[in-house]
Amino acid sequence: MRAVVLAAAGGPEQLHLRTLPDPVPGPDDVLVRVRACGVAHRDLIERRSAPLGMVLPIVQGHEFAGEVAAVGANVTEWSVGDRVLNLYTAACGQCEACRAGEPRRCQAITEAYGLTVNGGYAELVRVHRSALVRLIDGIAWPVAATLMSALGVGYNNVVHKARVRPGEHVLVTGASGGVGLAALQAAKLRGAHVWAVTGSAAKEDRLRAMGADEVIVDDGTTIHKQVRGKRRQGVDAAIDCVGSPTLNGTLRAVRPYGRVVAIGNVDPAPLQLNVGLLVVGAIDLLGSDNVTLEALAELMPLVRDGTLAATIDETIPLDRVADAHRRLEAREAFGRIVINLSLPTTEFTQ
Repeated sequence: MRAVVLAAAGGPEQLHLRTLPDPVPGPDDVLVRVRACGVAHRDLIERRSAPLGMVLPIVQGHEFAGEVAAVGANVTEWSVGDRVLNLYTAACGQCEACRAGEPRRCQAITEAYGLTVNGGYAELVRVHRSALVRLIDGIAWPVAATLMSALGVGYNNVVHKARVRPGEHVLVTGASGGVGLAALQAAKLRGAHVWAVTGSAAKEDRLRAMGADEVIVDDGTTIHKQVRGKRRQGVDAAIDCVGSPTLNGTLRAVRPYGRVVAIGNVDPAPLQLNVGLLVVGAIDLLGSDNVTLEALAELMPLVRDGTLAATIDETIPLDRVADAHRRLEAREAFGRIVINLSLPTTEFTQ
């Protein structure tokens, strides 16, 4: 099979198109023929820093969709030809969280795709039977590849973590990314007045076209001043998709007793947090709840029916993954870049 291999931590030049042996599913595994795979900012962070637990060399790609190509001897719930998308991790099935039906909180995670085992930057990927979700009909492959990480995380954290209510003012940082655009749309579906934050003035009109009521162009340092200049009491809730560069400004933009959900962090460096903002303002600072099986079940019909849209900046062949990383680093993309495995490649594989 063809796959893009991250040889070592570093720049995009460490990503190489290679020909690898086809993976062989174990007794509890499923072999998935990848049809599409998202390229996310998380991939860039892991490529650059090789966080603790990451195995190198590795095939990255933690959000993918495709068809079942083969199943292991013990697998009865999946059949060849089934349309599936992956979860980020495989669950043990035995711990308290798994028994409670919350595999994302598994206390003994066995695999993390694109991090500890090979992911979706490939034609084929071996996936544990517990780490797949059935994909409903009517959703195209490139869109399906964004359901778990981009659309799912944005939707779940707006609807179920922040519990956004009609009429509330909601701030979304990193609003032009895949997760941010999903959060923007989900907040609008909940009847909120949405403030979208972007670092690029060139993206302002497109954010308004996606439904943003207010657009703030800012690097994170004056978010609160711009918000309170228009709404003195601040916003009711915030979805922070950026992390360290924006979190303090986001906290200062939220009204007393408001909520902030931290979804992402583009800068792994330590952050000096102004705890006084939490104490004096009685603000709830919440960590991302990723995406639940229930949220995915709610989300898929919304996407199929066009109520919530995947924003895909570009679909690319497998040999352009390094270019996609460069575009994301340059903050050129609006939404997700998605690898379409049906597109022809021109680069020679080794």
